[in-house]
This record gives sequence, structure tokens and C-alpha cells, in this order.
Amino acid sequence: MNILITAGGTTEKIDAVRSISNTGTGRLGALIAERLAASPDVERIFYVCNERPVKPDTSKAAVLRANDTQELEAAVSQVCKNNKIDAIVHSMAVSDYRTRTVTTSRLIGIRIADRLVDGALGDLRTGDQKTAFDGIATVAADAVFNAPSIAAGGKISSDKDDLVVVMEKTPKIIAQLRGFAPEAVIVGFKLLSGVSEDVLIDTAYALLQKNACDYVLANDMNTVGKSEGHTGYLIDREKRYTVCIGKANIAEKIAQTVLQKTKKSVE
Repeated sequence: MNILITAGGTTEKIDAVRSISNTGTGRLGALIAERLAASPDVERIFYVCNERPVKPDTSKAAVLRANDTQELEAAVSQVCKNNKIDAIVHSMAVSDYRTRTVTTSRLIGIRIADRLVDGALGDLRTGDQKTAFDGIATVAADAVFNAPSIAAGGKISSDKDDLVVVMEKTPKIIAQLRGFAPEAVIVGFKLLSGVSEDVLIDTAYALLQKNACDYVLANDMNTVGKSEGHTGYLIDREKRYTVCIGKANIAEKIAQTVLQKTKKSVE
């Protein structure tokens, strides 16, 4: 049995020395890997993470590096292409956005002014205010999203009075997993903060349905940092769920569930 686990968090670069990172530590992913590795049915674990997370203490785990979302997508795709993957545990905290460009407020202002001169301002002169305002909004949005970049692969000078970091959505890795491994048992993760149990369960179940997962582990940021108090809700396709308290118990439950489900799939 081959298992793919993603763990930790991704880091999206702003320039050569600055970045925006998720706070995933990889502790839970490492525990899950160790619990799965204890089973004689598991032959190999592909453990995809960035440079910082906790690594599993097992010789069955092959650690693969993926620092940003693009590298994660490539690594997961390659592992699934070259190996028969029986289960995927996608615990990595993946960035929802990545840097599109880094600019300044002045450059944005100049771009807007240049675009307005022969565009929306002409509509204002003719009295067509609605068209003018719609045009201004479009021009402003385009000017921000496609602002001239001051980053050229190196370190941005600290002499700049301000920086505007324009970000764009990253591809959803969880949405691609079923395509990468059609027969695999897939466990997704959903993290919210400060919501009710009902909202947490409903949101995680919606993620499960949307991405054809077999299970989703729902948790709240308010408990994640607590080794013993971390509360997880493992939800299945019928919206039944098991409450687990503590990272060790969460890892044990996910490992048991994956192994049982995978064996049934094989039979």
C-alpha cells in the first residue's frame, strides 16, 4: 500500500528574501505518517512538505520538498503519475493566494491617470456618468492587478516609501486529487477560526462533497496550537463524524480509518 501525505504549509515569495507563509507545522501530518507506517500493509509513504515542518520518524517515508503551491501541485501530480497511490492525506495548509506583482501606490496612480485620460473621463465630459464610473472602476481594478512590477527577481530596496503586493488566487490542490488518483481514499482538511461546531461541520462537509473526498478533518484554529486540546472532527460521506481530542488521537483515528477503508476498497 502506498500513501501520499502533504504536511506543513506553503510559502509564496514576494521577492528574493521576503515571503508570505502559512503557519502549518507538520506535526499532525508527521504523526499520521508514523501511525500509518506502523501497519505492515503500508509499504511506502510519500511525504510532501516544505523545508520547515516536522518530519515523520519512519524509514518508510520518502520526503519530497514543495515550498510553494506550484511546487506542491507538481510534486503531487508526479507522485500519482509514477506510483499507484492507495490513499492521500492532504493535511498541508496551502496558500489561497500568491504574489502576482509588487509595486507602489505611485505607479498604480500613474497607470490609472494614463488610462483615464482618453477613456472614462471622456464619458464624464459628455455627461454619461454611469458609463464613466463603470469605466473608472474597471480602469482602477486593471491598474492594480496589472501594475508595473518593481521586483526583478532580487531583493526589493527598503528605500521605497510603500509597497503594494498584488496577489492572485492559487489553484486548489484538493480539487485535483481525485483526478490524480481516481481510486485512492482521500482525506482532506478544513481549518476555520472561531466558528460554531455546526458551521465547522457544514463547511467541511461542503468541501468533502465539492472535491469528492472520502473524509474531511475539520478543526478550528483556536484549538490547533494545543497539543492535547486540538479538537478534530473526522467527517465521512454520510456526514457522520467522530470527535477526536489531541493530535495523537486525531492521527490514530485518521490512520485507522484510512487503513480500514483502503482494505475494503481492495477487497
